[in-house]
Amino acid sequence: MILVIGGHASGKRAYVEQLGYGPADFCCGPEEQGPVAYGIQDWVAKDPAGAMDLLPSLLEKQVVVCDEVGCGVVPVDPAARLMREQTGRLCQQLAKQAKKVVRLYCGIPTVIKE
Repeated sequence: MILVIGGHASGKRAYVEQLGYGPADFCCGPEEQGPVAYGIQDWVAKDPAGAMDLLPSLLEKQVVVCDEVGCGVVPVDPAARLMREQTGRLCQQLAKQAKKVVRLYCGIPTVIKE
């Protein structure tokens, strides 16, 4: 599995498409099927307490794409803080088990694990 992370609108989707995946390959929710799990920060936002329950199915994907949510000002809203915390914990587990981790910044990929 390849984990692709980066800020919102940093070029993650275009990078994954360059790997040979098309629009039909992207799934945007745990109930959808496809080799690319896209926007998992939104999946976690729906049920932060159940974030780690997503791990087994995400490990079966070929590519997992997540916005970096741990940078910047810490939200005042407790629910937003919990979402950020759980997304970060989930990404840590994904990165640990991924064969490759790529971070995108301004459309430039940096391989941080291979």
